[in-house]
Amino acid sequence: MSFSRKIKNGSFWNIGFCDYTPENLIEKKSLPQIQWMKHPYKDRFFADPFILKVTESEIVVFVEEYVFNNPPGLIVELVIDRETKRLKQRYEMLRLPTHLSYPAIIRKGNEILVYPENGASGRLNVYRYDAENHKLVNPRPIHEEAVFDATIHRKADGNCIMVATKQPDNLENAYLFCAPFYEGPFKQIGNKPFQPDRSCARMAGNFFEAFGQLYRPAQDCVSRYGAGTAIMQFDTTTNKEQKVFTLRPQSYNYNLGLHTINFHEGLCVIDGYGYLYPTLGRLYASKMAERIKKIVKSILRR
Repeated sequence: MSFSRKIKNGSFWNIGFCDYTPENLIEKKSLPQIQWMKHPYKDRFFADPFILKVTESEIVVFVEEYVFNNPPGLIVELVIDRETKRLKQRYEMLRLPTHLSYPAIIRKGNEILVYPENGASGRLNVYRYDAENHKLVNPRPIHEEAVFDATIHRKADGNCIMVATKQPDNLENAYLFCAPFYEGPFKQIGNKPFQPDRSCARMAGNFFEAFGQLYRPAQDCVSRYGAGTAIMQFDTTTNKEQKVFTLRPQSYNYNLGLHTINFHEGLCVIDGYGYLYPTLGRLYASKMAERIKKIVKSILRR
């Protein structure tokens, strides 16, 4: 990647952590200071984090990894030092000819199931996590349709619902699906999207509960893909929801977007979107820089 491309490249994501519960988020309607993962890579980004486990010394997450010069995206397991947030180990879990992202986790007894987004393949598969080999194995189809950032929630009665977007409007028009089991098959509820609003349609992490209420995180894609995360209060009886608030990026380094949030064992993980070189990137995108670029182009055309 050329240096000029690096300066203006906005597709640089990283994951970050804070000691925070769903109740903290709903009560404060904001996030505290984020500790961003430290890693040595400049040729790739990490996004869509889901926490597998948290110990006294380590955090283990499943994420999308995207190497700029070697697409498509793949799913990796990262082991991170809990105190320093420094990446310790990386394992490649799943690579396919088509793009992979959003490795959502299902905990089913002692079994870990993962159903990553693979819309380009035209179906949604669920995999078993092989902990010994750090691999996703034994794929089984749970929905025979291209869906994006599908997220499953098991209701109190044992039935499951799933929210996902579809082509050609995968940044808006969220559809609702149902199934008797995690493994599907999932069937769409109704013919129309239950949430057509681009500011709160596409999923942004697992459903979570706080103070006896269920919440659905959703991406705000109005200004750009994943610009923020809307927190929606969701009613599984009526399948209706209302927006409570929207989280916006506050980090200097990752000021362009925030599109995934998940919780596990008192820890919150998010991802942040920014420039590879934050100061140069901000200057490049500033209004003054835009004026200068227009003037230069005008002179060159003469």
